[in-house]
Amino acid sequence: MKKQLFMFFIFVVFLFISTKASYAEWVWSGETSWVDPDQLTRETTDQRYKYAIALMIKREYISAVGILKGVIKDNPGTELAEESQLNIAKAYYLAEDYRSSFRAYEQLIEKDPATRRLQEILDKEFQVGVAQMERDENGAIKVFERIIERNPLGFIAADSQVKIAECYYQLRQFDQAEDSFLSVMENYPNSEWVPYAQFRIPYCSLSNIRVQERNFDLLTKSRNGFEVYLANNPQGALVNETNEIINEIDIKLAEREYETGVFYLRRKRPDAGFIYFESVVENYPDTEWAAMAEEKIKMLKKVGAVR
Repeated sequence: MKKQLFMFFIFVVFLFISTKASYAEWVWSGETSWVDPDQLTRETTDQRYKYAIALMIKREYISAVGILKGVIKDNPGTELAEESQLNIAKAYYLAEDYRSSFRAYEQLIEKDPATRRLQEILDKEFQVGVAQMERDENGAIKVFERIIERNPLGFIAADSQVKIAECYYQLRQFDQAEDSFLSVMENYPNSEWVPYAQFRIPYCSLSNIRVQERNFDLLTKSRNGFEVYLANNPQGALVNETNEIINEIDIKLAEREYETGVFYLRRKRPDAGFIYFESVVENYPDTEWAAMAEEKIKMLKKVGAVR
């Protein structure tokens, strides 16, 4: 009995391995169900289309593109041709050839600007742009600009404008990034992105300071922008971060005022120095520079340099 059970077990294992091996190359999709690409006949257009889809599942994207282009050539203007073009764009996207993917989607719109699938195509293009941001910000900007051009009042138009701004920021083109965030507020005032744009505008100015070094006018502009964000979004998600940034800016501005006061003392202008030290104490009381300014004021009064 044990010997029979053992033999049965061996038979089941062998059957499982054989079955698994026989189905190892089978693939499944909603369009083709389970198929073995190597066993698919390719005599009809429909068969070639299914074979291309199977190749995409096997990650043979470029081969799939070639077959789908043939399907389109033999069946122009049909629904199958449209589906083939969509899958060409998808294949390029999966192959990480984002420029070709974008061009393939654009060809669909150019053939039929009023296509019922416009929103679907624009959503796909948006995904292409997001993926492209990681390696080619300028290319991504062109994608997002085209999406806005195609449907300026569409749901993802504001999203695209935000992405354009982020691309410029990644490129360290802070002035352009700031202008793009401003466009979010001007063109999409009811968008959920408005508070974020209000925060990012002064943040771009703050980042620009690192490029222009000690540009205190830009620093003051940045601080004012963060104050605007707080005034408009007292319960906003970025309030804590904004307050921390304002504190950091205040420290830098207080240092600048204090150093200016010291400069005037060295020039034997205690009256002018006194004005700057008072400014530090009044405007930046929570900084270490305020305590140092108070010491300078006490010293000036003690020696009779000021009243």
